[in-house]
This record gives sequence, C-alpha cells and structure tokens, in this order.
Amino acid sequence: MVNKVTVKKHLINVFGKRLKRKYLVFESDDWGSIRIPNVATREALLQRNLIQKSDPFSQFDVIEAADDYMSLYEILTKYKDCEGQYPVITTNFILNNPDFDKIAASDFSTYYDESFLQTYNANSDGNKMWDLVQDGINKKLIKPQFHGSEHLNVLRWMHYLKDKHEGFPFAFKNKCFTIDDRNVKNRRSNLMATYDYDNEQEFMFVKERILKGLDQFEEIFGFKSETTIAPCYVWDSKIETTLFQAGVHGIQGSYVQNCPVPNENFKKIYRFNGQKNKLNQTYFIRNGLFEPSLDSNVDWVNKCLESIAIAFKWGKPAIISAHRINFVGGLDESQRTQNLKNLDDLLRIALKRWPDLQFTDSAALLQSYNKK
Repeated sequence: MVNKVTVKKHLINVFGKRLKRKYLVFESDDWGSIRIPNVATREALLQRNLIQKSDPFSQFDVIEAADDYMSLYEILTKYKDCEGQYPVITTNFILNNPDFDKIAASDFSTYYDESFLQTYNANSDGNKMWDLVQDGINKKLIKPQFHGSEHLNVLRWMHYLKDKHEGFPFAFKNKCFTIDDRNVKNRRSNLMATYDYDNEQEFMFVKERILKGLDQFEEIFGFKSETTIAPCYVWDSKIETTLFQAGVHGIQGSYVQNCPVPNENFKKIYRFNGQKNKLNQTYFIRNGLFEPSLDSNVDWVNKCLESIAIAFKWGKPAIISAHRINFVGGLDESQRTQNLKNLDDLLRIALKRWPDLQFTDSAALLQSYNKK
C-alpha cells in the first residue's frame, strides 16, 4: 500500500533548482514573543474555556529563558559537520510584545509595544538573556531572522478589547492575547496571523509595523534580516513588496501560502524550494518537521530522518520546521528535556548517515541559491 504521507514528501521536493551539497537547515519560529505567561494563567484560561488543553501551544509555549538557551546550546555544541560547523538554528524573532499597562492606561484607544529585550529584562534572569543570544550568534549556533514586529493581529485585538469581546479582557488582565477566537469573521481560530487584513487602511498599518520591525531588527542585532517568515504563513504580494523595499530577499514558509482575501477564505498558492517571485525574492519551503511538542506519540526522529533523506534524494536542502515551543521549559521542563534528547538523537544519526551533510542557516542558504 502506498504511504500517502511519503508520496506527499516526494511531491514537495520535485520542483526547483537542485543543489550539489546536502544542506540541513533548522528554522525555528516565535523567539522573543510571549504566549502563555505562566502555569497559573494557563489554568485560569483553561477553566474559562478560552484555550484548549489539546492545543500544545497553549500547554507548553512560553517566552524563552536563560536555561532554555543554555540547554539548547549544550546539545548543538556536541556536533560538527564535515566543514567544522555546529548545527545552527535559524531563530525567527518577534521584535515586540504588547505593553499591557500603557494600553490599559489609554483606555484601549492606542496600541503600545515593548521590545523583546524589555520583555526579557522583566524576567528574573533577564540580564543573562541578551548575552546568551549574542554568544549563540558569535558561535554560529543561532542565526536570528525577522518573524514580525509582533505575532498578533493588532487592530482586531484592539477592537476586541475596546468592545470587551468575550474572553479577551480577562486574558488581557493576565497579560495574554493568545486565546481562541471563534468569531466566524476570523479566518483563523486565534489572532496570531499578523498580516491578515481586510482593507487598505489595515494593510497600511501592517506595512508600517513591518518597516518598524525590520529597522528594530537591524538596530538590535547589527545586521539586516535577509529572510523572513510570515506569522501563521499568512501573507500576500503586497507584503512581499514591503519586505523587498526593506531589503528582505528570502521568504521562508510552508509549501502552502495563505493569501488574505477580503471577506473570503484564504487563497492558497503552492510554492517550491528556490522558486522566485516577480521581485526576484526566493521562496524556501519547509520540507521536514521536528515538532515533538505537538504530539509525544510520534517518532519525530525517524519521521524527520525520512524527510531529510527524501530532500537529499531530490537535490534539495532539508529545511526542518522546529518551533521554539520544542526548546522551552517554562511551563513544563520535562517536555523540553525529552525534546532535546530527541534532537540529540536526530543530529547524531543524521551525521552518521550523511557524513557529508552541511549545517547552514536560512540567510546563508539564500546566498547558495543565488550563486550563478
């Protein structure tokens, strides 16, 4: 019997330019962004049915801490590829989180933000956090890229708060916005799709936030973000133009792009690795998953190894989706410990199976695709 999942993996890799080298890339979203603040808030939201226990992001995802970085680095520094490079994680950062106190003081009339560095500094080990980020960059263990100014549809959220819509005021008091949204007018089940918009006014706000975020990114990290990943894989050609104008030339994503269409469901466009748009931006398609937090019953090591093998068979880079949720332990340290053990196994087996593989990040991969 034909395994449909395996066939799908082959189809994702058929099209596009072949590369001679076996590149292994880990793309990890959501760094810098808040999700569930703490266990007490999670339980309060569950009791009010504002989040679901079956949702792993509501169970485990939380702002990263110093121990998360150190634990991840401990695994990465155990391994080197044929060129002497450590495994490197493309850490896609959200630059800002809501400033809840200022928003409340404005009576929900104005949106205010704080940078992720301010969010870090509010934590007990905040003074270590930026040093750890810089250490990871310098040792080529992480390569930050731009995920968004915030991981939130700001205008819809502010409208809900002003109107005291369902559970949003309660979540706000607990410094949280990532609750379920069952409004039939919303194309998703929450307000996390930052670039979803319905009219030109909303688009102009989104555009302004993207440009602000990219400027912040360069100011904080000291280099431009060459690639990006749209929150929730929702974006369109107008977003791409905005990103291009700010110097972004690589678009990370799934093989399915969700394009917002006013008052309709998302328009789906299928992408492949190395594909170019009219602006000569390059699409990178995630063709493998390492997401053990999403389902502990899945053998994620072998599932990911199969994806890597298929990508290499077709001469494609193996681009592995591995969200931050897998590497943070603030809500459940045991799941982080198990996930890092799985990562350890994955890296060890992959290097043994493909001794000529090369670890690289999304920005460096862009340069490889653009070589003539």
